[in-house]
Amino acid sequence: MEIQILPTDPMPERTMFYWAKMYAGQIKAGDSYQKLKKCVTINIVDFPCIPLQQLHSCFHLTDDATGHRLTDVLEVHFLELPRLREAILAGPETDPLTQWMLFIDGESQEVIKMLAHDNKDIRQAYNLLEVISKDKLKRMAYEAREAELMDQRSRILSAEMKGREEGRVEGEEIGIRKIVQAMFARGMSLDDVAAITGLDREQVAGLQGQMQFG
Repeated sequence: MEIQILPTDPMPERTMFYWAKMYAGQIKAGDSYQKLKKCVTINIVDFPCIPLQQLHSCFHLTDDATGHRLTDVLEVHFLELPRLREAILAGPETDPLTQWMLFIDGESQEVIKMLAHDNKDIRQAYNLLEVISKDKLKRMAYEAREAELMDQRSRILSAEMKGREEGRVEGEEIGIRKIVQAMFARGMSLDDVAAITGLDREQVAGLQGQMQFG
């Protein structure tokens, strides 16, 4: 099971990669294929992922024409929190799956308490969370996990911003090199190129050297 908060474009590929590792990891060289057991992956995501208008999508290996299932060893679930409101409008909130998604979404303490009151399984999970919240060490571990998630978001945003800036700078440098190359191809002197581009004479000489040995 995996819960993803940040949008991840190759999410289907990601889940299949980890499903494959889990499935293949059950046996070693010389083992019988009969030792392989069914593997199920569950992805709870806080962003649109599957192009189907439904809260829950479940995938297996089936024949395109008849729908015949080749094997039951593969089962992949996607649960998309952004589609939760649509699911509530489409059906009753007494649906167990919708209730669990509302519990995970955790919109308010009142909603969570109401769900725990109506659903015995959710009540068990809620009571466990209550115990964890009162345990200092477990609470510290939870808070450390939350801090790590925030750090991950910050690192990703920083990397994206840095990547865009590096890409812009690299693009400008490539453009300048092409301009300088075209000027030299037309027989312009080093001083003329420097005067037109606004670059230092040493910079132009360096670019000229790169072209000669590139």
